[in-house]
Amino acid sequence: MAGIVRPRRSGHQIAAPIAKAYLLAFASIAGPRLLSIAIALIRRKTTAIASLLKAWQALKQSAAWSHFPTFCAVLVGGSINLQIPLRVVAQALAEWLRRRHVSVNYALVELLTKFTAALVAASVSFQMLNSKPSQPLNYRSSAETTTTEGIAEDALSRAAAAKLDSPIPPLSPEAMGASSVCMSSEPLAGRTMDLTLFAAIRSLDILIAPLLLRGRSRTSRLVAKTSTPLLFVLSSAVIMHAWFYTPYRLPQAYNDWISSAAQVDPRLVIALRHARYGKFVYGKDTGIEPLLGSMCRDYGWPEEWGNPAKTIPVPCEMVHMGCGPSCEKHALSRFARAWSFAARMYIPLQLIVLLRRVQKGGGRSTTSLTDGLVRALVDGSRSSAFLGAFVALFYYGVCLARTRLGPNVFSRKTITPQMWDSGLCVLSGCLLCGLSVLFEKAQRRTEILFFVLPRAAAVWFPRRYLKVNQWREHVAFALSAAVVITAAQERPERVRGVFGKLLGSVINTKA
Repeated sequence: MAGIVRPRRSGHQIAAPIAKAYLLAFASIAGPRLLSIAIALIRRKTTAIASLLKAWQALKQSAAWSHFPTFCAVLVGGSINLQIPLRVVAQALAEWLRRRHVSVNYALVELLTKFTAALVAASVSFQMLNSKPSQPLNYRSSAETTTTEGIAEDALSRAAAAKLDSPIPPLSPEAMGASSVCMSSEPLAGRTMDLTLFAAIRSLDILIAPLLLRGRSRTSRLVAKTSTPLLFVLSSAVIMHAWFYTPYRLPQAYNDWISSAAQVDPRLVIALRHARYGKFVYGKDTGIEPLLGSMCRDYGWPEEWGNPAKTIPVPCEMVHMGCGPSCEKHALSRFARAWSFAARMYIPLQLIVLLRRVQKGGGRSTTSLTDGLVRALVDGSRSSAFLGAFVALFYYGVCLARTRLGPNVFSRKTITPQMWDSGLCVLSGCLLCGLSVLFEKAQRRTEILFFVLPRAAAVWFPRRYLKVNQWREHVAFALSAAVVITAAQERPERVRGVFGKLLGSVINTKA
């Protein structure tokens, strides 16, 4: 009768997954830091001694036992190597049941062994990663700042404040999405929330996607075909809406990246925030005029354009920021600028991938190399077009709602200019921009979705919460990670995308 197979494991088989996981995680954490230090040194923004000290500090922090590399090593190594003692226990239990004439499904026992090992490893690694206390996020309320610093709550607000000659009423951290627990003196948790959401979404994909793809009905095929674009549209809408109105619900680095890609005058964003929270009111003098008035002076427009008490609504030309009155021309200009911004990132990456393939292939013919180069340029341009369309559709969606289409469909009595500019125009842009994913190939759409979906989900969860509630996140992460690790061993094709291939290469050791 078949039993549970217990193959011998060499020292290499035991250590290899741990080393792979640790080195990959270490490179992902320390690599970008070392690169930024090297760039600063090349640009002569720092000295060699200072760069060495920063590099040593980056390496030291990355190697700390409570940081990501050690977490990955414990998670992967434990998931694989804990199977050895658990398999012995499972074998003994199965034999005990068999002697009592109880049917034993050895395949199920093996699956449960792998799941239990991953569950224990995930639980331990989660505790290690959270052994370092979570620091409160740095929210600056108006009560803690001077009048001139009152609007300087996030990067965009600080940039807008630098362009103003006089202060404007501040927005509170609570309005910007700050969690009230961050003002508490109680111990906080939540530094691993992004990681937990990533694991949870990946595990749900493993469990749900096969059900959608397996269906043969027309409805099932339609759902399978449209689910990825639809989820991306909704995720993008959530993220962009949060960037506008509740930036504290997004990681600061993500906020900064969106701001760089959007290339927007920060005073416009602050004006839209004030329109939403009642301080930028059409037909009333609320003291907000200096905000867009300074922008009018900078761009050479009539200063009264920026005064909501006199101009209803603010002309779309201000949204275009110097591109003229045409909304279509502005959208095309935005596409070109965002494409250029993305091409500087995507095309070099495609060329690096091509270079690695050439090196691994031991050289190629001229025709093959030319075809690869053309394909790399086309793929890079296509991905750049995705980002260009994302930005262009967002801005054009705003213009469609507030001037081009919205007022022609709904009368001013039904939806007033204040209602358009207090949220509806931004919502229109948020919903429209996600359609840019159709520029990408179907395979790339899935990769992009897995990148944005956890960030969109994070908007609905607090970035910090009371430590006493951490057990909920602990359970969610342990179960989700166990599902992902087990699937990577049993059904690796269910862990989709580059992440699945990477995880498979790490744990691909005979158990």
